Amino acid sequence: MDIQPSNLPSDASDTLTPNAPISRSLLRLPSEVPTPEECASGNLIWSNLGQQYRHAHCCCTPPQRSLLRITQEKIKPSAGSSFTDYWAKQSCWNNYDSLASIITRSSYARQEDFIRCGYSSFKCHDRLLCPLCCHNLLARPVLEEFGDAFGGDNDVFYIVISLSPNPDETNRLIVKDVSDDEFQNLKVRGTNEAFGGQDYGVEFHTGDDLRDCRILWSFFKDAVREFTGSKSGCWFSGAVGGPELAVRFQPLRVLPHANYLVWSPGFSADGARELRRFVRQKMLNCRPLQTKLFPSVACYRLRTADDLRRVVKYIFKPIDLAAAYISAAERSNHTPAGLAHLNLETNEFLKNVLDVSWCLRRVSRYGRCNANHRDYFGHVTEYRRALRERDAERRADGGRAPVTGANDSTDIDRWERHYFEQLDHPSLPRHSRFSYWKSRNELRPPHPNGRMAA
Repeated sequence: MDIQPSNLPSDASDTLTPNAPISRSLLRLPSEVPTPEECASGNLIWSNLGQQYRHAHCCCTPPQRSLLRITQEKIKPSAGSSFTDYWAKQSCWNNYDSLASIITRSSYARQEDFIRCGYSSFKCHDRLLCPLCCHNLLARPVLEEFGDAFGGDNDVFYIVISLSPNPDETNRLIVKDVSDDEFQNLKVRGTNEAFGGQDYGVEFHTGDDLRDCRILWSFFKDAVREFTGSKSGCWFSGAVGGPELAVRFQPLRVLPHANYLVWSPGFSADGARELRRFVRQKMLNCRPLQTKLFPSVACYRLRTADDLRRVVKYIFKPIDLAAAYISAAERSNHTPAGLAHLNLETNEFLKNVLDVSWCLRRVSRYGRCNANHRDYFGHVTEYRRALRERDAERRADGGRAPVTGANDSTDIDRWERHYFEQLDHPSLPRHSRFSYWKSRNELRPPHPNGRMAA
């Protein structure tokens, strides 16, 4: 069952259409009214929800004021609110208040859907930034399928394939048992290595930079798929996982990497070196790839089924945009010039992350983790079984048209073609998902003559 932030009826309109602007009456004390000097700097700190709410009447547009009111309602729900304390807990644990404040002030294309997520039964389906949808659409299905499959093979490993500027091979390989302390370190670091400044990951500005991310993700996926199966030379009997992106600002750089859970009859440091060597050879043979980084592999043996479930939740977490923003703001000492540049980088990242993730498969299953395998050890829920039967019927009836060029082009080629088509022919702004949801679920106003409005 999905996490349901609210079970109130969908026609509750107290927070559904908060179009009234925030007036100075909300600032109860004269000292709370921001001065022009404060407006020049305070409103630039996008991660501070209190500051943004204070500057809402003077420094925000009417749509931003509306979203700020909804964000405040989510973080501090009042009696009768359509939001529960789920979002308040996310604020305490994962800086959700800072993330929502950043999204509200940014130019993120999915801004309204992200902020409205959790109202009644509405979900934004944002698999990049929303903690609720990342859990419901990514982590929860994997937990239902493989949460009880810890004994599927001799060992279960959590593998991170990432990048490092360090040419020393001994510093780009980790094979160890995961402990409680090590698991906490993983949650703090995000990947097996962390470097700052110009050494962190790759640039994230141009189409070539975005293409590099897609190429690197494809290499990581190919490596896991190559060493999964029952043929000779395969180290893994099954694997499930997918790509991930970490970000840092000032300068704007990202670290594409991949997280996988793998089941193995016997995995060692030699297998990890072979996996790293495969990725390195792929990178050397790719002419379009511009990065000079080196592949790194970290392998953590899981001890219990509880470790497996914790790792699944960690693998499919949202991008930690708030922590990256706060860290960069602190490094700039919150100067107006530094914050203005940081906000420009934030908008650039939010635009590019949607472009680079077009048709990106976040969860892939190989070997015995694939339901088509004869020795599949996962559990297919009734819901997924019904979806598969429906899709099979649609394909049998010719409901899905063949993809042109699917057999003579790679995922990278299709992505690149789509990206440049978007540049040549930009699409018009579309209505948000929430607007469609609202039109289906909100009660129509009564007709003046006593009939329901059409």
